[in-house]
Amino acid sequence: MGDSFNSLAQFFSQLLFSFITPPLLMPRIAKLSITRLLVAFCFGKAYGNRYQKIIDSFQGRYGLAMAEGLAKAKEMARDKISVVADCGTGTGFVTKQAGEQFPDATFIAFDILPGMLTQARHNCKDIGAEVFHVQADTFALPLPDQSVDLVLAQNTIPFFPEFARVCRFGGMIIYVDRAAGWIAIRAKRLVEKHRLFERVMGQRVDSGFYTVFGFRSSVFG
Repeated sequence: MGDSFNSLAQFFSQLLFSFITPPLLMPRIAKLSITRLLVAFCFGKAYGNRYQKIIDSFQGRYGLAMAEGLAKAKEMARDKISVVADCGTGTGFVTKQAGEQFPDATFIAFDILPGMLTQARHNCKDIGAEVFHVQADTFALPLPDQSVDLVLAQNTIPFFPEFARVCRFGGMIIYVDRAAGWIAIRAKRLVEKHRLFERVMGQRVDSGFYTVFGFRSSVFG
């Protein structure tokens, strides 16, 4: 019974992300008020309280792609990660995971939904890294230009122009989509098309996982 529930939960999460995410990759659509209301509804009232159960249904596989991305970022940064922005933090899963790799960094975890921030605060209360939870839309992060060393975004709207704005020269972005890996391929192509970064790498990890890494370019696309 438990395995059947896990399979069903994964199927519906993949279906939801496959349906919602593609149009959100197009800024003109993603910025519409009706789109923002839809996102708030899906990840708030309809989905928010069930998200931790969805994570649990993957039985430890949910964080595999981000884990590999974080390890790669640590290798490339050589311990020069001081400020990390977790965009669309949700339950705080990624903040908690990244806090183990960068315990001396300061984390700023953003989410537009108060309910998700409540979950994130609870789940991150015991990690060693300093974490600030802030209610904000990832399309308008309340951060100065070039103020973040590492931007994290998993299963959320990848608004790369804004991520590029806040990422310092030489900084990095890790974008992961667990539920619909093909979306990350499209996101990678968009990043390359607009030339926001000097280097972009994509890698598949486990079934449906993709990771995108980027070095912040000195010139905006």
